[in-house]
Amino acid sequence: MIKDTCIRIGAAAVFALAQTAFAAPITLTLTGPIAGKVIGPQSNSNPCIIAGTQCQNPSTFGFNDFTSNGNLPAYDLTSTNDPSHTVDATHPAVPYTVGQIETTVGSSFFDIAIDVNTTGAQGETLTLFEVIVDGTVIYNYVGPTVIGAINNNGNGYADWTLGVVDVSSFNDSSTVLFRAQWSGASDGAESFFLVADNGVIPPTGLVPEPSTLALLGLAMLGVGVSRRRKV
Repeated sequence: MIKDTCIRIGAAAVFALAQTAFAAPITLTLTGPIAGKVIGPQSNSNPCIIAGTQCQNPSTFGFNDFTSNGNLPAYDLTSTNDPSHTVDATHPAVPYTVGQIETTVGSSFFDIAIDVNTTGAQGETLTLFEVIVDGTVIYNYVGPTVIGAINNNGNGYADWTLGVVDVSSFNDSSTVLFRAQWSGASDGAESFFLVADNGVIPPTGLVPEPSTLALLGLAMLGVGVSRRRKV
């Protein structure tokens, strides 16, 4: 009886651990350069999240307007839903909600479009991009990756995209922040904006790590042993 009780307690503990242990962030795919004006423009109700310009966002969807002139060659910026468009010591980043993003973008599946402002052969570098849900980095892209010459310089259309982000498995009230690290800006500020992506269904939510799956298997084995002992 004592052994059976220990097995059942151990199995329950492993199941609880399996529910809380998750894999590293899902890696976003960087696509580009994108020739032609096929994604955007941002003014067509594609909300900015981080941009060095006055985007045509809905009044209920704020963004980080980090500089109107783009004279920041390197930065580490977080999005904000603050209508003042400011993130600093007195204006902490205000998160979006999943429901707000789904309503504004029109989909639970979306890409992050990047309008790169550069000319000629100058390269800019995407160092890091993160999608943070309820305080946890769920998706990311880790560089550094040099962004080469772009055909759609500074016109509100996407030159590159990061995707696909899927928030369908989260509650409408879940909080969302975006973070971008960039360097080598040479001709104005970049704009990161959201565009619906209904053509791709990516893996959803959080994926268990292999070690978690192994623990889950051990839990099932323990339950099986317990049942056999009862017989």
